[in-house]
Amino acid sequence: MLKVGLDKAIGKARAVRSRTHPYLRNLALDLGVSAGSSTYTRFIVLGRSRVGSNFLVSLLNSHSRIKALGELLRDPANRTLDIPPSLQSIPLLVSTPTNPVRFLQRAVFRTYPKHIAAVGFKVFYYHAQGEQWKSVWPYLREQQAIKVIHLKRRNILKTHLSRQRAALSDTWVNTNGSSEGRGAIELSYDECVAAFTTTRAWEEQYDCFFADHPKLELFYEQLAEDWAGEMGRVQEFLGVEPERLTPTTYKQSTQPLAQAIANYGELKARFQSTPWATFFEE
Repeated sequence: MLKVGLDKAIGKARAVRSRTHPYLRNLALDLGVSAGSSTYTRFIVLGRSRVGSNFLVSLLNSHSRIKALGELLRDPANRTLDIPPSLQSIPLLVSTPTNPVRFLQRAVFRTYPKHIAAVGFKVFYYHAQGEQWKSVWPYLREQQAIKVIHLKRRNILKTHLSRQRAALSDTWVNTNGSSEGRGAIELSYDECVAAFTTTRAWEEQYDCFFADHPKLELFYEQLAEDWAGEMGRVQEFLGVEPERLTPTTYKQSTQPLAQAIANYGELKARFQSTPWATFFEE
């Protein structure tokens, strides 16, 4: 009986330690009690939803010297869902949401343990557009030492399909590698056109916006096909010692488009002889 009680007490103590240790470590760095470094590479993963950003971030975070964070600048009502324990600190708690620039300076691009070689986060084209948040974009452009990994997907039809399916199922990340069998869904022609044109416009706009930054263009198709080779390029770009990286998220569907889209034939015919016709080629 005593042993059972002792085991429970030890388990609770370990759980408390796991929750509080990152905060205490960061507090020690903030106060200068613990030595750290701020000479690491800073980067952003730029893109939009459903282009493989979770897959890329999971690969980055499997590197022992990289910290890749989530969508820190998205809708403030949801942003805290992407704040990992490793970032819980006084600067973070007092810097958001009214001052996103200070948040980046004091809570994200802050002093880290000396072994950390690169720190970055995801940001989508349409993040931080509200009045209190939009000042972060000029700040990011001015910080020309920030490296930009511009993640794109060649086939925007698959991006749009993935977005619609995720919204219907409310399942945004596949962490177990299983291929989900799903019924076909119908896509609107007009919504497809909007997705194609808007995404290409965003890509061009932000390529220009960050023209003076070190930039690496990365395509989801190549990353999914050969992540070892593509992540070799990414590690070289970030200036970190190469390691063998392993993903923790996977494709949510491997169905051919003709099986996944109920009105595939109709859409393929309507997009024939347009710049988007190649999206329907498997």
